[in-house]
Amino acid sequence: MRQKHKISTLPEARTQQVDSSIFYEVQQHYHREFRTLQHENYEDWLHNYVSEDIHYWMPVLEQRLRKDKRRQPTPDDAAIFNEDYLELKQRIDRLNTGAVWMEDPPSRIRYFMTNLEVYTTDKQDELETFCNVMVIRNRRQVESSQHSIGREDLLKREGSGFRVLKRKLLIDARVTQDKNLYFFS
Repeated sequence: MRQKHKISTLPEARTQQVDSSIFYEVQQHYHREFRTLQHENYEDWLHNYVSEDIHYWMPVLEQRLRKDKRRQPTPDDAAIFNEDYLELKQRIDRLNTGAVWMEDPPSRIRYFMTNLEVYTTDKQDELETFCNVMVIRNRRQVESSQHSIGREDLLKREGSGFRVLKRKLLIDARVTQDKNLYFFS
C-alpha cells in the first residue's frame, strides 16, 4: 500500500517559514535537480533526489463552478501520474529502451521555477515546499509546448541534501495541447 504523506495547502495549516540559509539550500537543491532532468540524467535523478517512499502525483483537476463544493481529488481518484519509486524507475527504464517513440529523438526541455516557499513541519528533518514550475519542451523542428505547474513537495533531509517524499503536480491546463506528458518535473 502506498505510504501517504500529507502536505498542507492552507496557509494557517503550515508551520513556520525556514530561515534564509535553509531557503537558499533548498533553492540550490531544486536548481541542481532541474539541471539533472534537463540533461536527461534520469537514473541520477531517481537515485539522488527521490526517496524510495515517494508518492509522485499529478491529479486530474476539473474546472468547476465556485458553487460546486465536491471534494478535491485524492490519490485514490483518477490521475495523470500516481506513481511510487518502482513505477518511476520503470518509466525511466522504458525511456532507455528506445520504445518511447515520442521521445526519439529526445525533447529539449527547460525548467523555470518561481515563487518558492519553504516551511518547517512537525518533523525536524522534513520540509514543505511550494513553487511554480514552467516546463518548456521543444521536439524536432516545429513542435513546442509549455506547461505551467504548481508543485507541492515534502522533502526529507538526508545527509547534505534532500530527497522528495511526496510531489504533487497541479498542471494548470485542463486540456493540454501536447501529444504526451512524458517528462518529469
